[in-house]
Amino acid sequence: MKLTLQLRLLPDAEQSARLLATMERVNEAATFASRCGFDAGVFSQPSIHKLAYREIRDRFGLSAQMTVRAIGKTVECFHRSKKVCPTFKPHGAITYDERIFSFKGVDKVSLWALPEGRVIVPLIYGEYQKRRFDRIKGQADLVYRKGKFYLYCTVDLPDTAPVEPTDFLGVDLGVCNIATDSDGKRYSGSELKSVRFRHRRMRTKLQRIQTRAATRRLKKLAGKEQRFSRHRF
Repeated sequence: MKLTLQLRLLPDAEQSARLLATMERVNEAATFASRCGFDAGVFSQPSIHKLAYREIRDRFGLSAQMTVRAIGKTVECFHRSKKVCPTFKPHGAITYDERIFSFKGVDKVSLWALPEGRVIVPLIYGEYQKRRFDRIKGQADLVYRKGKFYLYCTVDLPDTAPVEPTDFLGVDLGVCNIATDSDGKRYSGSELKSVRFRHRRMRTKLQRIQTRAATRRLKKLAGKEQRFSRHRF
């Protein structure tokens, strides 16, 4: 069984600038590799590597392994579709493998970053991640979200023994009633409906005002309704 652990990075201002510059350069390189492969009609790692590797090294200043990871990002997109040439956002997630990142104890991680060299960044995580930290191996994704950096690491856990059911409960999902189970219990959607209406009215009002304060308020509201729904229901 595979699980993804989210680890929060705490870089200082200089480290943040280096990590952002690295993400931007890697995504530029991945977009360039996409174009090379798409125009040539080749979509595999070896084929795109042959076309783009040397120029990526020279043009974007990436290390050998980071160049391989940029090409790999392109190849993953081509696995999903070969009809469209993918492009990547400047701060899209980038992948590190064991050659370009390593943990320094349990509270720091070493990452390759521009200009060429390593940066050692403090990290924090909760008890859930702590219990599984020693199982982290292989690669990790560096993610930049709402001004914060995270490492998403995949861990392998042994499959638990299957649970033998002793009883069953049927559930019918709906709109007026979020759910009705086979025991006859109903879970009303009126509270969720009220929250959705309130948030929609607030968003409409703030979008009409268009001041800086209103924009800041809109950012705070982003995802709040979804989090309420997931937590409550």
